[in-house]
Amino acid sequence: MENRQLRVVVLLGKGTDIVEFRHKLSGVDVMFKTPWGVKNPQTYVHDTPAPAAPFMDFYPGGWQELFPNAGDNCVYKGAELGFHGEVCKVPWELEVIENTPRQVAVKCWVRTVRCPFRVEKTLTLRSDRAVLEIEEAITNEGAEPMDFMWGHHPAFGAPFLDEHCRLYAPAASLETGHLLPAPQLLPPETRFESFPLIRTHSGDDFDVSRMWPPTARFTHLSYLSGLSDGWYCLLNEKTRLGFALHWDLSVFRYLWLWQEFCGTSDYPWWGQGYVTGIEPHSSIPGLGLQKAIERGTQLNLDPKRTLRARLCASLFEAEGQPKRVTEEGRVVY
Repeated sequence: MENRQLRVVVLLGKGTDIVEFRHKLSGVDVMFKTPWGVKNPQTYVHDTPAPAAPFMDFYPGGWQELFPNAGDNCVYKGAELGFHGEVCKVPWELEVIENTPRQVAVKCWVRTVRCPFRVEKTLTLRSDRAVLEIEEAITNEGAEPMDFMWGHHPAFGAPFLDEHCRLYAPAASLETGHLLPAPQLLPPETRFESFPLIRTHSGDDFDVSRMWPPTARFTHLSYLSGLSDGWYCLLNEKTRLGFALHWDLSVFRYLWLWQEFCGTSDYPWWGQGYVTGIEPHSSIPGLGLQKAIERGTQLNLDPKRTLRARLCASLFEAEGQPKRVTEEGRVVY
């Protein structure tokens, strides 16, 4: 899908992953690309039962949809839910709704196997804007109430991502995630009642909104909460190119911040991972649905009911410091 300003590439055969989100004027694709690239899951036989392998072995970077689970495997109502859920690992169906000089719109849908959900989304790209509109619907087709996690996993990489990038988001607090197998600068599972500047236990100020170079060699996971509105901007303050996202705060109530600055020397990154994921999610922590239920952050749908959400993603050339992103994806200064 493309117009004069924006090119979007979607992997229909794998979860509708968005693997390219390119600013055509500069030629910069803001999405992260893994060192191993796009792989076809149908050409590989898993030789171990590693819990995260079905996701990580075929993770191309880019932007995934996480549903009905996010984070670790867990068992829910007798169903074992895999790492980051089902829908990002399987092919979706497609219908072209409109293909005119004015706009392109496609509808995608899939049914989960281990839970009774139907997921639909419509992607729309208009001719005159560097904005991708995403309208979604989750339907519980079963006869029982169902809990779930729902999130979006856009990940950004070089050349867009570097130490000149800064995150803007209307968050009031931050909670660090669980201990990771890599060097970390902040203590795990600790809450800070501020953002972006926090005070560490050693008394030092730490700006969570600032990105780091690959030489930083650390990893970070946290959850931003207390959002006054559903938006963020990731802006490269040197090139002035930015990515903006607006979403329904009633559905995606948290913002996961994942930063892999070449800190993980073991699987899967082997010291080569330079990426930040800035991810609207329904729930915390990122340890699977059962942990979200324990925290009371899961979503729930009664039988035959539907939950709808809308997201708007855009690229922009900054004219100042972002103050807000509108529902149409326009950045306000």
